[in-house]
Amino acid sequence: MFPHRRLVIIEEYLGGGANGRSYGPPQTIPRAYIVDADEIVRDQYDAETTSTTTVYLERSAVARIPAPETRVTVRAGTEDERVAHVIRCTRHDHPKIADLLEVRLR
Repeated sequence: MFPHRRLVIIEEYLGGGANGRSYGPPQTIPRAYIVDADEIVRDQYDAETTSTTTVYLERSAVARIPAPETRVTVRAGTEDERVAHVIRCTRHDHPKIADLLEVRLR
C-alpha cells in the first residue's frame, strides 16, 4: 500500500526560543506514500497556506502524531531530497483498514 520505503525522516518540533527552533532526534519511517502536489489548505491558525507535499503513513510508524512545524525530510537519500515542515496532520481511522496519518507539508 505504501511504496516509498525509508524515504521519510521526521524530527519532532520541540519548541522555539532565542536560539531558534529545537527538534527531537530523527525517526526514519519504514513505509510511506509521498504525493507532490500544490494545494491550498488551512493551518492550525485557520489561515490559508500552500501545501506542496502530502505524506501518508501508518499511525503506528510514529511515537506521536506530528505537530505543526515538525521537520520532515522527504525522499531522503535521493537527488530529490528536501526538507519541509508540517502544516497540519489529519488522522484517518477505519475499523477494517490501517490507522492512517495524512501529513501536509510546506
